[in-house]
Amino acid sequence: MSQDDTRERNSEETECADSNTTIPSVTRRRTLSLAATGLAAGAIGTAQADNHDAEVWQTDGTWYAANDGTVYEGPDHLDAIQAAVDSLTAGRTSKETVLIKNSGTVGPHSWDGDVKAVDLPSYTVIDHNGTISVEDTGEDLIVPFRAQSVESIEIRNVTIEGNPRYGIWVQSCSDVQLGTINMSLWDTETVGIGIRIDDSDGGRSQNVSLDYAFVEGSQHHGVETYGVDDLTIGTVETVDTGGCGLLLNDTAYATVDHVDATRADQGGGYAGFRCANGAGPEIVVNRVDAVDCGRGIFTVSGSEGIEIYNVYLDGNGGNLVQDTRYLLIDSGTVTNTGSSGIRIDSRSSDTHPHTSDITIRNLDITGNAEYGVYETGPDTESNAIVDNYFCTNASGPVETYANSTKVSGNSYCG
Repeated sequence: MSQDDTRERNSEETECADSNTTIPSVTRRRTLSLAATGLAAGAIGTAQADNHDAEVWQTDGTWYAANDGTVYEGPDHLDAIQAAVDSLTAGRTSKETVLIKNSGTVGPHSWDGDVKAVDLPSYTVIDHNGTISVEDTGEDLIVPFRAQSVESIEIRNVTIEGNPRYGIWVQSCSDVQLGTINMSLWDTETVGIGIRIDDSDGGRSQNVSLDYAFVEGSQHHGVETYGVDDLTIGTVETVDTGGCGLLLNDTAYATVDHVDATRADQGGGYAGFRCANGAGPEIVVNRVDAVDCGRGIFTVSGSEGIEIYNVYLDGNGGNLVQDTRYLLIDSGTVTNTGSSGIRIDSRSSDTHPHTSDITIRNLDITGNAEYGVYETGPDTESNAIVDNYFCTNASGPVETYANSTKVSGNSYCG
């Protein structure tokens, strides 16, 4: 493909040592996120199903699309949806809706200069009441829904299974609302990302919301962003993803209510929740559950201005804060980690600023294979490990690198 749309694994995944910070105050975004926890559940999905302008259905194996008359009759589920979308008012400045009544199967698709996708223009709403089953062969070339450099779109609900390249791909768009998205992607083999929202069509995506996503079995990440401003997420729940549960790359001003990841890249280097490639500032995550993941939490490569609350990190290979500044992890438990409970580190490279101003606070850190908190250099500085409870960490509770790191108010068993 001509576009470099995947930005796959790179040297930033190499594990290194730990680092330090001062305690940040609660940000304005955190205050707002607490007031709006839950993302106004169903704000997208509350619209009635009969409030639509075009509709798509299947009868006796034939797909139909209608909008004041039939606009498609044929064998292909996505072609029927595209025909319905294309039948909406040209040049509209208010939203119009396509209702899809049935489940359908699509594929295979051979390369013809592009992936096969339903392309959404501005002011379009998709309300899909069934499942899209992708049955592709060879290279992953099907993207059920794609939006490129448009504004004011919604996908209220959809279930996708099989082996899409991406289930939903949003490129350089603004005012995007995703409602309830479910994906079972066990058949993915090469790319296989659930939802990707990025800047790959010429500009940053802005003002994006996602109520709820469940992704299982994907070859790579469950939900990934790259080049996004003003992001609001309710819950991302993932099981057995080959990459991260939720990955925020170069994403700023984001509020996430809940990340719930089970076996995200188990045995590997990706995490249930990861920030990378200059993510931040003002990222607030109200809860992270990460169980048996490659890493539970991983921040790296110049990320900054991140607040994470109420963690349950159990059985992960590690939890790593690397080349990161101004990060807070506050409240919860870190248990049964295959290395140190939390590692704070800087790499010996000038590519990204070294780690500083990391606060680890109000955590129960117990039963980890090495240190409870392990800080390493080079140049790591000015961190705070305060008011935590440490017990039965094999190498000891805390090991620091920098004289400027504050260790106080902690308690210990035995």
